[in-house]
Amino acid sequence: MQQEFANSDIILLLHTKIFIYGFGVRLVENLDESTDINPEKGEIDVEKEKKDTINDDDSPIPMVAAAVSTEDDPSLPCLTFRFWVLSTFFTALGAAISTFYYFRPNSQTYSVFFVLLISFFLGHVMAKVLPTRKFRIWRWEFSLNPGPFNIKEHVCIVIAANTGGVSAYAIDVISIQELFYNTHIPFLKGFLLLVSSQVLGYGMAGFLRKYLVRPANMIWPVNLVYSTLFSSFHNSMPAARQKLRYYAIVFVIVFIWQFVPVYMFNLLTSIALLCLISPYSKVMNRLGSGYHGSGILNFSLDWNAIGQFGPLYTPWHVGFGELFCRYDQLSILDKETGSLNETAYENYSPVYISTSFAFTYLYSFMMLTATISHVYLFYGEEIWKRFKASRKEEEKDVHCRMMDKYPEVPNFWYAAVFVSMAAIAIALGYINDAHLPWWAQLLSIAIAVSMVLPIGVITAISSNTQLGLNVITEMICGYMLPGNPIANVYFKLYGYMALYQCLLLLSDLKLGHYMKIPPRYMFISQLYATIIGAFVNYWVCQLIIQYKRPYLDNTEVDPTGQWSANQSQIFNTASIVWGLIGPAKTFGPGTFYQPLLWGFVIGFVLPIPIYLLHRRFPKARFDLVNIPLICTGLSIIPQYYRNFIIMGFLASFMSQYYAYRYKNRWWNKYNYALSAALDSATQIATTIIFFCFSGIVQIPFPEWWGNNQASEGERCFVSGEI
Repeated sequence: MQQEFANSDIILLLHTKIFIYGFGVRLVENLDESTDINPEKGEIDVEKEKKDTINDDDSPIPMVAAAVSTEDDPSLPCLTFRFWVLSTFFTALGAAISTFYYFRPNSQTYSVFFVLLISFFLGHVMAKVLPTRKFRIWRWEFSLNPGPFNIKEHVCIVIAANTGGVSAYAIDVISIQELFYNTHIPFLKGFLLLVSSQVLGYGMAGFLRKYLVRPANMIWPVNLVYSTLFSSFHNSMPAARQKLRYYAIVFVIVFIWQFVPVYMFNLLTSIALLCLISPYSKVMNRLGSGYHGSGILNFSLDWNAIGQFGPLYTPWHVGFGELFCRYDQLSILDKETGSLNETAYENYSPVYISTSFAFTYLYSFMMLTATISHVYLFYGEEIWKRFKASRKEEEKDVHCRMMDKYPEVPNFWYAAVFVSMAAIAIALGYINDAHLPWWAQLLSIAIAVSMVLPIGVITAISSNTQLGLNVITEMICGYMLPGNPIANVYFKLYGYMALYQCLLLLSDLKLGHYMKIPPRYMFISQLYATIIGAFVNYWVCQLIIQYKRPYLDNTEVDPTGQWSANQSQIFNTASIVWGLIGPAKTFGPGTFYQPLLWGFVIGFVLPIPIYLLHRRFPKARFDLVNIPLICTGLSIIPQYYRNFIIMGFLASFMSQYYAYRYKNRWWNKYNYALSAALDSATQIATTIIFFCFSGIVQIPFPEWWGNNQASEGERCFVSGEI
């Protein structure tokens, strides 16, 4: 993420350029003149920052001092009736929408800005219409309307929705067991899997607060954006009302429009010009199809596709590639043990993956080691200085002194969460047909525990991105338990998500630190939202599998191109490569894919010449060439359909380049509101169409050439296949 500091209507203008999935997420801090930059290394001079601190009533970090208020009213309520109602609504809505989009060819991310906007509006409405009288139950006295809607309950609502309003990673596990391994996961087992994998990391977070939350140098840069947004909303009511009015107008227009490409005129979702020119040519379909080809000259008028990676706030670059080939894992699976049948495997076929998907693994290997060398070379000295200074600066930091008035979450809360979730995880390894022994489950958790502090420091200080443990965990388990695909994905689930969720809670605790939210309220908000989200995740997942299964497991082709199990297929491919077949058979000596392991060496070496060039020519800004994030972007090539490339690029160019440079006042005021309106209107309209017209309730739109795929020539217009 790139943040540029300049004068504006609010305390700080944070221009956020979030490189997600393309070149990844990276913070390049272009600070104002009050921050000293080392011209040789392009680093922030920590000692200079401390000298430039104005007084003890401000943060020792200039960028934090500019973005975070030092005012606080401890009397403001947080977990009000409004919080419980709105957090439940937005969390359930987000969990449903996110799970719904998990099974669609073009995924969408639940808009946090949508939640921030609408909860702000609804909170003020509830403050006006709810009764103010107090109710008493025994000794407990409460009110449905304790006063004006305040910034603290607003923060708690958004945090809850951002935590629970997602498609949990365990949905991948449930979906492949249901679709590809013919194993039904009943509610209690599925719910416990979702909750335990999401909450386990929370237990780890409590013991890292003094290292990653309280120190002033643990910045967590993305929270400076949220802090500024919340302050601008609650300190500038007229501006907030203008944004809401603009949002409402765009929302209505887009909501109505989305019925056209999603329900009435499916061709508009993926307009493949090359397919239209030569509908029966396999070559043209491979080049032009947005679903099964490279997406060349493929256009879309469906925001589901255009807005897939948030073009109004996310500059990105994508590559071209093909999807992996299909592999019948049931043919080589021992039905009784759930492990590899060696005889069947020898008689059937070794696993082959497409060239682009093989390169995905190469880039993943490169990313792991490149992250180590890149961070050490470019950020090592800075991280070490900040980490050493952090404990000394804690007493001087005004935000720590202000938060000391609120009681901390007791350590035994975190310990109880960690132990109970670990116990559930171990039990599920046996009762969910995962065949994952207790010692392996403990090892997966131990990997996360051992890596969370160094990765957390990097995340909090330098780049605002974290190194994923998914490839490492599945490789380790693949060597330990070869031939056990479900054991592999369970091992990866807990090893990867424990660290991810731990850092998510720590990031939110830092936002609460900035916004002066009592830590116990932050903890309760996240835990409650995670439980609500897990409940909704499971039931929406089961509904979609029930009503759309023929399209999801490829027994039938969806004529509209609206449904696929693309993400499940990718996850399933990983279970085959790393679990069922195992890394020894896939990447071992003499195997076809053994050369890919050179990616570990290549990744470690590549940042070195970049660093040397940066030291030799500091003004050329070679430090902006980030090998780990380039590899991250390249590794997603086969994972998504390409019907968003052209229109998404145009939308990103118009927002992030043209509007930001030439219509900056409009950009500052309405860009995020426009993004939220486009995303939320599209998500809600598409969800309504599923539940009311094409899913649970079947009311198909009359067939015509825009959505009739009866003939082979017409079918290729949408699917790109003959």
